[in-house]
Amino acid sequence: MTWSLIGFSLFVSSLAGYVAYTYQSTRTAIMTDIDEQLLRAAKSTQLLVGDDYHDRLNAISTEEYQHKSAQLTALAKAIGVEYVYTMVYRPPHVHFTASSFTTSDIKNNKLTQFFDQYKEATVINKAAFQSTEPVFEVSKDKWGHFKTIFVPYISSNGTAYITGADMTISQVDALLQESVAKATLTATFFFFIAVLVATFYIALYRKSMSTDARTGFANRVALEQDLGKKQDQHLSLAIISVDELEDIISFYGTHVGDSVIQKVMEYFKPITSPHRVYRLATSKLVIMSNIKEGEAHLSQVIADFPKSTPILTKPHLYIQLHAGIASGNKSLLLENALIACRQAKQNQQPICMFSIDSQDARLKQKNHLAIANILQGAFSDNRIATYFTPRVDPKTQQIVQYHCSARIVTEQGAILKTESFSEVVRQSRLQSQLTRNIFTQCIERFRKSGTSWSIKLSYHDATDPQLLDFLDQELRRYPQPQLITFELDEKDVLAHFNAMAVCINVLKSKGVKVLINAVSSGLLTVSRVMKLNIDMILLDESNTAHIADDNQVFDFIKHISKLCHDKNIMLLVAGVESEQQYNKLSKAGVDLVEGRYIASAAPHLCAKLRQLSNQARA
Repeated sequence: MTWSLIGFSLFVSSLAGYVAYTYQSTRTAIMTDIDEQLLRAAKSTQLLVGDDYHDRLNAISTEEYQHKSAQLTALAKAIGVEYVYTMVYRPPHVHFTASSFTTSDIKNNKLTQFFDQYKEATVINKAAFQSTEPVFEVSKDKWGHFKTIFVPYISSNGTAYITGADMTISQVDALLQESVAKATLTATFFFFIAVLVATFYIALYRKSMSTDARTGFANRVALEQDLGKKQDQHLSLAIISVDELEDIISFYGTHVGDSVIQKVMEYFKPITSPHRVYRLATSKLVIMSNIKEGEAHLSQVIADFPKSTPILTKPHLYIQLHAGIASGNKSLLLENALIACRQAKQNQQPICMFSIDSQDARLKQKNHLAIANILQGAFSDNRIATYFTPRVDPKTQQIVQYHCSARIVTEQGAILKTESFSEVVRQSRLQSQLTRNIFTQCIERFRKSGTSWSIKLSYHDATDPQLLDFLDQELRRYPQPQLITFELDEKDVLAHFNAMAVCINVLKSKGVKVLINAVSSGLLTVSRVMKLNIDMILLDESNTAHIADDNQVFDFIKHISKLCHDKNIMLLVAGVESEQQYNKLSKAGVDLVEGRYIASAAPHLCAKLRQLSNQARA
């Protein structure tokens, strides 16, 4: 529909342009004809008056003047102008030497006499006597409003004079209005034809767009139109998904898939009458009810569908249905039913009613969309900030390394932590862009220092050829790549063990260090991770919470610490929030700790740490 409107708008615009061009061309031609007509009248006046007329101005009699006036009047009528005349300039005044007249002049006693002064002479009029070319002018005087031409001449005895011709502006306007009328008539004709064609086309378009071509049932366009028209107080809507349909289409072909969905729709058609059955998408259909207990009615109708009976016998096919049902505000009915249908499939339920939980899901969707827009703006406006979390060696109580993580600065100046937008980043496939941004900031920050720092790489980052090529080029130029640590998530490593093992070796070949973070408490997992070519392990924060009051946790971490040292792997523990935890981890032999007790992540590096614990130093 949008493209049809665009096409029709372009047609109307083109038509308007054509009309404007036609009018302008015609107007130019008319004005040129008028100028030529005036010029012809002025030159004919000179021929009619004669070359010697202005040589003997002192001898012109009244009879001769009147004779010339009569001849000029006939000339003006023949050519189609209002006046023709001749003039001479006797500074500071212009005088008529010959002039035509009109019936109105005779009636109103405004006849011009020989050598009458032309009091309304303009600067252009006077300048025409010195010109070598015809001069045009639009002016008003006591005879009316005219377009005028002045053609300069010099008699044989050297007398300068001009011949002139006037055409009333009303005559000019009449000719132009005729041009406008023709252009308007042309435009009206073409526009009428266009409207007829467009109306016919739109009628066909609407009919085709509101019907599913493969099944003959109403489609989503028809559904939205019908929903807009309905005034029912109790309106319920169900979206039914045929689970196996896409697999059926892939295996047997589209025509078999269409036959399946058509059979399902034909089953529901008589049950839901007078409401129509709509094909919403390839494997989804919609049914409605306007009775008071509509949700329960639709639920029962869907539950009664004969799933144990084959939907087709050639080939022999069975199907299962999932459905989401919603009621209430018709503007949200379709969206709510879609959310419920999605939840039904996720929870492996045959039927799901839209509820408060579904409402929460919709709010989460809106929140995700809002964060996605914030992210887009942050990338465009360079509002990605790097925060630094210090990591301390308990033995020396000195900062050994900084972990670098991203923060988003909103337009209002609020700071969004990584956990609030990480899922949106993942879904939007922006991980590589975010990693590139943070890595570039860290490279510039630490290039000229001897500071050790780390940055996280997701599985998507580690398998992105363009990002890896970018990292390779930057690391080649970095003076001390051994001070950089790349952190890989334990879940990514275990889910893609072989691929991540190769990636770790590639990173190590560039001179950097590799850390596996969020390692769980299972010894089997730790042992498997230690087989990789890594430099450090970060234990999951859940271990830290109980170390101060649980000796088993303390013994476990101490054991892990020993295993790491035997493999020449450093052990880092996060989530340190108290002095007791800090002291216990120090006794357990961990190499590095981080957490709020040490210092929270900040947009600047720590200038100096406070005294953490005398016991740990001892």
